[in-house]
Amino acid sequence: MKTAYLDTNVFVASYKPDDVFHEASTAIAKALGRGEIRGQTSTLTILESAAVASRTIRIRKGDDERDVRRRAVGRAILNLSRLGLKFIHILGDSSTPMDSYKVEMPAIFHQALLLASDVGLKSFDLVHLAAARYSGQMDSNVGAFVTGDRGFLRKKKDLSRIIGMPVLSPKEYVEGLGIGT
Repeated sequence: MKTAYLDTNVFVASYKPDDVFHEASTAIAKALGRGEIRGQTSTLTILESAAVASRTIRIRKGDDERDVRRRAVGRAILNLSRLGLKFIHILGDSSTPMDSYKVEMPAIFHQALLLASDVGLKSFDLVHLAAARYSGQMDSNVGAFVTGDRGFLRKKKDLSRIIGMPVLSPKEYVEGLGIGT
């Protein structure tokens, strides 16, 4: 069975009809839900999905804003939980030298920091890149990093080399597997 590392934006795009990758991302989510493919993603995806749900939910006049946001966040987390995803988290802390002292930081942040000078991406993107590389190192069945992020897709040749697997758009992944909605 095919396994891919999936960036948060794949899940977000499946809920946004105006997203350029909506159709392909929806096909990926449905295939995950049916157990036709396997997906891995960073634990960061849980936080990012909750933040998107809380930030974009429509609050109507008279609504209890906190209650509406809480329900939206709960739905976002529930939707992720129904996809059978494996959530990637590098355990432990790493000691990072900072001039005359060392800073303890989560291992995933340390790995992302090591990638920063190589790729020039945003902080959360670096965390996903580090998690994807770790995912591929721990599971040889992980065959692609799927993302709709333009920054990743513009640099996909270099990023593919760095993480040891192809970086694909949701559309490329769906077409490559021959899955549909």
